[in-house]
Amino acid sequence: MDMSVEFNTKIFSYMNTLTKAEKKVADYVLDNMENTIYLTVTELAAKVGVGETTVLRFCRRIGYKGYQAFKMAITKEVAKQSFDTSEETDEMNAVQSLVQKSTTASIQALKDTSQLIDMEMLEKAVALLTSQKRIVMYGASMSGNTAEDARNRFLRIGVIIEVYTDAHMQAMSAATLTKDDLAIGISISGSTKDTIDALRIAKSNGAKVISLTHSKLSPITHLSDVILLTAGRETPLQGGSMGAKISQLLVIDLLYNLVANQRKNEASRLKELTSKAVLDKAY
Repeated sequence: MDMSVEFNTKIFSYMNTLTKAEKKVADYVLDNMENTIYLTVTELAAKVGVGETTVLRFCRRIGYKGYQAFKMAITKEVAKQSFDTSEETDEMNAVQSLVQKSTTASIQALKDTSQLIDMEMLEKAVALLTSQKRIVMYGASMSGNTAEDARNRFLRIGVIIEVYTDAHMQAMSAATLTKDDLAIGISISGSTKDTIDALRIAKSNGAKVISLTHSKLSPITHLSDVILLTAGRETPLQGGSMGAKISQLLVIDLLYNLVANQRKNEASRLKELTSKAVLDKAY
């Protein structure tokens, strides 16, 4: 898919100043812009066959402050090209098309996530959830909302999870963890700085770490004892992909049901108690 002349020209104008390795990055990006918008810096480096520092140096060389700023520029170009080449349709057809596309994307995200499930990793996660003394969960933005959903879900079976979405609170809570505790980080990109910083602190204190992420080659996985992959992905312009959210919730639901099944009688007793506790909250 051809991108805008302006963006191509910007990269080509720097070609003579790039090193051989940086030119490899430029060539890959120009040929794979639609895929590049979904890649972390680690994944792009691996696909091109260069180091992460080369990718970052390339981004700065052509005028961007860093990789995320570069990826944002590519995303805008891809979105602009898609808009410029879209066919005009009447309003009703446009609505029907949007409904179909959104539904298909959500279903596909669930199917893809189920295929990514690593049973061994899932079992390890359940073992940690049922054995560690204290459980904390970190996430930002939409991933923070997923963490809160997980806390509320697990509360029904007596598994208490602390959730922190503020960067300062994440760091402070992580500093109090020990080898008997569990830290869970949720990040679609696997590159959310505040979440990773908190997990790094937790890890340094001996706590076990579980990560939920779309990207297997990302900073968050380097800190993780258990990696749970989700299929949903998002571009810098989306910032709240429903496919990504649904994928996260599927993994949370699997963990919840597996823990509940392991505890059986106790989980059933607590689900009944928590349900009765809110019976009078509805008309």
